Amino acid sequence: MLGNLVLNAIKYGARAQDAPVRVTATGSDTEVLLEVRNAGAVIDRSTLNRVFDPLQRGPYHQGRDSVSSLGLGLYIAREIAKAHGSEIDARSDETETVFSVHLPCGK
Repeated sequence: MLGNLVLNAIKYGARAQDAPVRVTATGSDTEVLLEVRNAGAVIDRSTLNRVFDPLQRGPYHQGRDSVSSLGLGLYIAREIAKAHGSEIDARSDETETVFSVHLPCGK
């Protein structure tokens, strides 16, 4: 799941050296929060909702490994999150795009 989120950020985020992909993990007694952040073009809400569907990609994939990408990476990541009792949240603005996963801790 995390690998798919990071690969997606690398493939479709900003290409500049000063715009790295950032991965953070924080935890508490009840959950672990994983976040993958990258700079790049703003992704509108309707597109963010669709990128988790199988065989779907955002509008910025043209010319970026479009032959070998089937549009399954975020779908698979979402299904893994679901299998662990979680969902992936996505948000995007002029500053960054963030994919977040709140994973519950086992008891």
